[in-house]
Amino acid sequence: MLTNPVYAGAYVFGRTATRTRVEDGRKVVTHGVARRREDWAVVIRDHHDGYISWTEYDRNQTMIANNANMKGTMVAGAVRNGSGLLVGLLRCGCKLKVLHHSRRDARYVCATHVDPSTEKRCSVFSNMRIDAAVSAEVLRAVAPLALEAALQLISDSKQAGSERLRQSELALDQARYEAAHARRQYDAVDPDNRLVASERERRWNDCLAAVARLKDQVRSLRREQPCAVGDDERMTLMALADDLPALWNHPAASVETRKRILRTVLKEIVVTAESGRLHLVLHWQGGGDHSQLEC
Repeated sequence: MLTNPVYAGAYVFGRTATRTRVEDGRKVVTHGVARRREDWAVVIRDHHDGYISWTEYDRNQTMIANNANMKGTMVAGAVRNGSGLLVGLLRCGCKLKVLHHSRRDARYVCATHVDPSTEKRCSVFSNMRIDAAVSAEVLRAVAPLALEAALQLISDSKQAGSERLRQSELALDQARYEAAHARRQYDAVDPDNRLVASERERRWNDCLAAVARLKDQVRSLRREQPCAVGDDERMTLMALADDLPALWNHPAASVETRKRILRTVLKEIVVTAESGRLHLVLHWQGGGDHSQLEC
């Protein structure tokens, strides 16, 4: 379901091909060789109702490709446990790997480029300094957005609660109408017609049960309805939004969460080690923007 476009409402043809090669003087035919999407013979989107949208399908393919840890040096790989926050993002001409020594200490290692004379790898350095420097740069870059996000969170929470309450109140009005209608039908039936009277009494009881359930739901939503944010709460939230490092270093913020945040805003980091210093070029997601950093 994740990889087949038919579940995204698309009709496709020609996803695979047949490849022929010669080995030891003999023809060898390989069937079912996957083609790139741009080479598919036919692609008709919105051909039928899908379980997911084409956008979700695209996002799934990107996520699956990026989670493939063993498929090439330009793939970030899946987010895993471990203290190296920048694993999958660091490049020095090839993707750097991470070696863990303890829960907090790790080393980034270029495992492909080795000096034949010394058998030393071209890049080996600790994660502590570079992780802290890149994290601080990312927090600095997203800080202007924190205040806006906090205000939007307040507005969205209040609006979502009001909308749920409104929908429940409308459903309660409809249930009350149906209960009143069921009662009128029950009152109008001939008492001697016991079969019809019994059925209409059952429908009336079902409607009354629905009214009672919706009353409880409306009462609960009214209790849960977010109150207007007071000045004290607003100031606390704004201070928390401004203090992103406190959130970043909070014990409840897992390493996996930090890694996902970094991958959301960073496409890759090109690192060069010179004279004990690390020179970084941070390539940001969403365009050709990049910035330089030294640590």
